[in-house]
Order: sequence, then C-alpha cells, then structure tokens
Amino acid sequence: MTSDEPFLPILPAAASDRRGFLGRAAATTVGAALLGGVQPAFPASATASTPARSRPETPVRTRSGLVTGVRAALPGVTVYKGIPFAASTAGKNRWRPPQPAPSWKGVRRADTWGPACPQPTTDTPAWAELPEFSEDCLNLNIWTGASSSRERRPVVVWVYGGARTAMWTQQPVYDGSYLASKGLVFVTFNHRVGAFGNLAHPELSAESGHGASGNWGAMDTVAALEWIRRNIGAFGGDPDRVTLAGWSHGSSLVNILMASCLARGLYQRAVLCAGVQYPKDPALGRVAGGYKTLDVAEANGLAFQEFTGAGSLAGLRALSADEIVAGSNAAGAPATGGNTLDGYVLPSTYGAAMTSGAEIDVPVLTGNNKDENGASPSLSMTVAQYREFATTTFGDGAEEFLALYPAATDAEAVTSYNDYARDEERVSTFLWGTLFKETAGNRSPVWNYWWSHVPPGADTGNPIMTRGDAATLGAYHGAEMYYLFGNLKGAGRPWTAKDHRLADLTTTYLADFAATGNPNGHGRGAPLTWPALRPGKPQTMELGDRFGPVPAAGSEVKYAFLRDYLESQTKEY
Repeated sequence: MTSDEPFLPILPAAASDRRGFLGRAAATTVGAALLGGVQPAFPASATASTPARSRPETPVRTRSGLVTGVRAALPGVTVYKGIPFAASTAGKNRWRPPQPAPSWKGVRRADTWGPACPQPTTDTPAWAELPEFSEDCLNLNIWTGASSSRERRPVVVWVYGGARTAMWTQQPVYDGSYLASKGLVFVTFNHRVGAFGNLAHPELSAESGHGASGNWGAMDTVAALEWIRRNIGAFGGDPDRVTLAGWSHGSSLVNILMASCLARGLYQRAVLCAGVQYPKDPALGRVAGGYKTLDVAEANGLAFQEFTGAGSLAGLRALSADEIVAGSNAAGAPATGGNTLDGYVLPSTYGAAMTSGAEIDVPVLTGNNKDENGASPSLSMTVAQYREFATTTFGDGAEEFLALYPAATDAEAVTSYNDYARDEERVSTFLWGTLFKETAGNRSPVWNYWWSHVPPGADTGNPIMTRGDAATLGAYHGAEMYYLFGNLKGAGRPWTAKDHRLADLTTTYLADFAATGNPNGHGRGAPLTWPALRPGKPQTMELGDRFGPVPAAGSEVKYAFLRDYLESQTKEY
C-alpha cells in the first residue's frame, strides 16, 4: 500500500511504501506561520515583543571581569567571543583538570574568536579559515538577544563533534544568531581534543587523587557548564534551564555526563545528535560513543611516550604542542584519542548506569540520520559480500536475516543492506530509550528522531562538514546541523525556500525543547506534533523530507529480529 500524502505540505514527499506495524501516519496541517515567509518564527519560549539587546558595547559583568560584545549576524543579537572559562592548559596544566578562569581588570572586548586546541590540519581543505591554535584554548562564545540580565531565557550549550580535525567553534555552521533570535541564549566552547583531550597514563592516574586519567575534554565540558551556571544570568540566560547538546563526538561527551556525577545540576535537558545506541549494540565499538577501558588507555599512553621518545611523563609534558600533534598524527602512532571508561568521569558502563539508576533523569532529544551507520545512496556491494556480512554478523541467524532482507542481485544487496542499516540504527536508539524509561526508571520523556533530508549541493564553508556531493552522500552524518542551527549561510550550498522553512521548523522544535523539555512547545510552538517515545510502541519521529512518526523498523518481524539480535549480545558498553 502506498501513500502520496506528505507529512509536511511545503516539503513534497515521494510515494512511500512504508506500511509497517504502526500504520500510515496521517497528514498534518501546518500553521500559517510556517506557510508564510522564511523569517525566524518565535516559539512560545521566545519574547518577540521584548526589545533585543541593542547596545553590545554596554559592559556585562562576569565573575572574572567586565566584557563587551559585538553585533551578531542577525539584528538584535549580540555575540561575545572568546571568553575564557578556565585557565590555560599549557605547561603544568597539561593533562590536568581545568583550573579556574583568570580574572582581568577593566573591560575585556569579546570581539575575537578564542584559540582552538592544537590538532592536525592535514585533512582540512585548503579553503578553510583556520583558527589560532593554542593550549590556552578553554574559551566560549555567547549569543543573546536579551535586553537585560533580568531576563531568564533558556540556554543551549553546544559541544562540537569531529574526528581529530576541524574541531573548533568559529565555523559558520556553529553560529548561534538564528537560535538567539528565537529566544535562546546560545553557547559554544572550545575544549581539549585528540591527545590533549584524551591521553591516559599510569602516572597521570596516580597524581589525580582518584586513580584515573583521560577524558580531559569531558572535564573541560564540566568546567564550561560550571562557568555558565555562575555567569549566564548576566547575559539574560536562565541557569536552571540549560540544555547540554552535542553532535557525534560531542554527543558522546553528553552521553558520558549523563552517566557521570560531575555535571549533576548543571544542565536540565540533553540533546544527542548521532547520538546514543543501545549499550549492547556492536556499533559502539566503532563510533564516537564507544570507549577504551582504563588499562588499555594507560597502555596506549605509555606506548605514545615511547613512540615520541619522551621517555617519561615529564618528557611528554616537555614536548611542544606541535610535537604532540605531529606524534599523535604520525603513521603507526598509538591511539591517544577517544573516551575512556576511567571509573571517575565515566564511572561505569552505560548499561550499568541505566540498571543502577545513575543515569541522570532529564528530558532527552536524540536521533540519527538516514545515511549513516553504513547506509549510503552510493553504496557498492555484491551478493557474495552481502551474504558474507550476514554470516559474519548474525551467525546462526543469517538465513533468517536474509529472508527478511533478501538479495538475489547486487542491486538488491545494496537496497537490502541500506534497509537493514537504517532499521538497525532506529531500533538501537529506540531500545536505548526503553532502557532510559523502564530500566533506569526515569520519568523524563525521550524524543527520538530520524533525519531524512539531504542538504543540496556541497559545503564550501565549514571544514567540519562533509564536502562531497549531496547526491552521493544522502542524509549523511551531520546533515541535520544546518537545520538545527538555522545556519544556511556560509556553506556555499544552493539552498531553496523549502530548506529555509525546514530550518525554521527544526529550530522551533529545538527552541521549544530547550524552553520546556518538550519540542511541541505545549501546542504553542512548532505546529507538527512530535510524539514522545513509548517503550511499547517502537517508532521514531521522521524529520526532513517528511514529518511524522515512522516505525522503528520496516515491519514487526524485522523489529523483533533486530531487537532480539541486539539484546542477545554479550558485550555491553
């Protein structure tokens, strides 16, 4: 059975053959505001009639000193750039917890992006605007339209993602102007990455006082949240309505801090984009959300010490930042990145945090994209390769898998593998939500999504974003970021009016979630109802080409097979 009824009239959808076990989603009427122009629509949480901060030169008092900002990309929004939230991590502070931020006298003009953590740039495109790199990198940026410190606007703190490169805040895709225009106070921050952010070492564990090391970037995130708790009110933000949000590696830090004790009370909502997996999902072994055990991470630190010729921890600390970057990026270098199950920052496995009730009970918005987790519109696979994958992955269940996802030709192998990969990631996220609700016993809601829209063209403005052609990449890892931020400038893509309206709707969901813990804004914000996750109803919210609930898998039988497969795994993260 097919349906030609789009979930969102302004975004025409192709006919769908998804009947599934949840039935066909009904068409939904979109509010007049969305059908109008492409200007920002203020959700109920925003204050469209409130005069915006129009004098960025007026000093704002923080605990460290006075700062002034500059006009942001949109009228009525001020941005404060490069404010230090902790001391330099160079010298004696390398591979130590972040130290208190320095104070200053007079007025600090926050008009320049702060330095980013040293990192490789060999894979960064030639056109990219590189930041200053320095170990004095713990700085943040604030966008606000508040007229005074008496306002209490919801706050979103964004943790960037990446894989050792292009991990800095000054890229256009991270600009917070659009979200600030929707009534939020938006914060981005630089933290330690790569070897600087993750190196573990037995001597570091011994000197820590708690027997652990690594996860320095996660500690930096806690320090940023502590600074925000103390200071954000001066910028019109509400310290009791803070959303901690991140993408990819950034979402892994959010995930860690949901299981940690270190950030309790510092945020009240969580957003995890490309996000969370069921703790027994083997995919955790190859994505940012995975981790090493402390003994493995410490062994890697010792190996890195020998690889660089440093000879000791003191020798490692004596190396220059450039030598650390070069050593960690050299061929054959021991792994120094990635998170660590250290027993301190991350005190337990994700599964144990659920079963023990240690997982923080806050509203969660999380999801994945259509063309990640191995799925791709440009995938190439033969029937033989597909059958080998089935046998290797599912063992005795391979024939059942092949009956559910059959392939008699190479083209069918590609289609079936993509169908499987997309089903598996939705099922995995849904099972995580079920654990959050039932096993952890949390009362807060989970709002899960599946992003399906392909950004047009190719990105020529943000080195963190993929630079291939949209037709070959599809709705790739990170594609939703443009729309979550509302940032369709500075990317070089041929955006359409539909893309602008999609960004308007998606940012409204985020603004309402930050304000109330509910993306629906209690009926006063985004006009399309987003149902919360219900453990007994395996579904997710499709965002992008169509809007509305879709099954967690293509059929009840497929869902049951993937659920049983994931639950049967013996290794739990």
